Amino acid sequence: MDLIPILPPLVALLLILITRKAALSLFCATLTGTFLLTGPSPILAIRCLFEDHLFPKISGSPWNISAIIFTLTLGAFATLLEKSGGFTSLLNRLLSKKGNTPQRKLLLGIYGLGFLCFFDGLANALLLGRIARPFTDSLRVSRQFLAYLIDTTSANVACLAFVSTWIAAQLSIISESLKLTPFEINPIELFLSSIPANSYCLLSLLLIPLIIIKAWHIGPMKKAQPMASPPSHHHPPISSPLTIIIPLLTLITTLPASIYLWQDGAQWSWQNAFTSPGVPYAMVASGFAALLSAYLCFPRAQREKAPQYMLDGAASLLPALLILICAWTLSSIFTSLGTAELITQLLGSNISTMSVPFFIFLLGALMSFLTGSSWGTFGLLMPVALPLTLHLGVDLPEPQLTELLSMTVGAVFGGAVFGDHCSPFSDTTIVSALAAGCTPTSHVSTQLPYALIAATGAALSYTLMWTGLTSWLATLLIAVLLTTFLLSRSQPSVP
Repeated sequence: MDLIPILPPLVALLLILITRKAALSLFCATLTGTFLLTGPSPILAIRCLFEDHLFPKISGSPWNISAIIFTLTLGAFATLLEKSGGFTSLLNRLLSKKGNTPQRKLLLGIYGLGFLCFFDGLANALLLGRIARPFTDSLRVSRQFLAYLIDTTSANVACLAFVSTWIAAQLSIISESLKLTPFEINPIELFLSSIPANSYCLLSLLLIPLIIIKAWHIGPMKKAQPMASPPSHHHPPISSPLTIIIPLLTLITTLPASIYLWQDGAQWSWQNAFTSPGVPYAMVASGFAALLSAYLCFPRAQREKAPQYMLDGAASLLPALLILICAWTLSSIFTSLGTAELITQLLGSNISTMSVPFFIFLLGALMSFLTGSSWGTFGLLMPVALPLTLHLGVDLPEPQLTELLSMTVGAVFGGAVFGDHCSPFSDTTIVSALAAGCTPTSHVSTQLPYALIAATGAALSYTLMWTGLTSWLATLLIAVLLTTFLLSRSQPSVP
């Protein structure tokens, strides 16, 4: 059997492990693939790369173009909200409220505000950590626990949210990986149906309030000591909370409205709207509307700085977009080489059809932990996982195959987020530690036991799906077991 088609993904994975640079590693893998397609000629290889794979993927798909524009727009939007001072005002108001259990209320408040910062994972961790640290220090909450709290509510929320800097990339990579589907599947519908199958993200978010309520500190977290907060000489601007509330409402409302109004056909419906080819254009339009709203709500006294903030926010996401573009190109090369078909032949006789989500989750969790890149992981894994699922499930009825595809998508994203959440090489892990005021090493060691609990629960959930349970029922059963276990523990003696 010719194993050459699996050389590009092996090159990508090996280089990511060595260099910790996902974009560079994926690009080297695309070069390897083009040389395999064209032979030793550098000129032919470069022409093949640009003419047959790179440019067609960027210009030939509205989903891919919209992913680039929408992601850059949301990056500018997130930075404007952060710099406006509205979050500072809102967070200070909410976090300053104390009661009979001030520590618990404070931590639950930070957890809730993590959902409010749904639009970007890094902005979520950086903003909450920077503003919440003085409050947690004053109530003697360890900075390691704060880092765990903000890290868990950053990538997990951004991965599940339908409106975030992740969503355009997620939809485009799903769309690219479904080229060989024997029937029509809309990327939006598949993403939404995959949410109950994203067991790791859901269980991680469930675990936080249970840990806060029961003060369940395990492993190295038991030894994490609170620190006194040094006096701060940085005074962020304070403005009305409306500077963030109005733009967020604009973003939340204009996206579904734009998708609904952009549909074609005589009979308008939500189902028709989400399957309309106009969805990518509607996403870009709503992104621009939200960005305009954020600019108009930006404090007038500082508005001359707003254009530079927008440029800085868009530029901050360029490395992620480079990963995405390399992933698109590599997906096209995989198709030309028959990589997915070869992997299917190698695995097809060794695994059952319904076990694919289980093994894909384990593989994604391992890859993301070793590489520290969630986007690099799902960009490399999704073009292989979905064709593998399609091949193994070719004899399944269409509804059952669609359910299996949604499980696979959820497994890919959940496994990818595991590494983004707790790998020592992840940018989110490092930013969360620095924002909370602790070292990345101490953050990883104290967070890892909780992440492994959620990952174990997710693996059990995919095992239940393997036996035939639906994704929502399997995830729900594990969630109930986890909740029952933690709530049955004795009450903690905390303030």
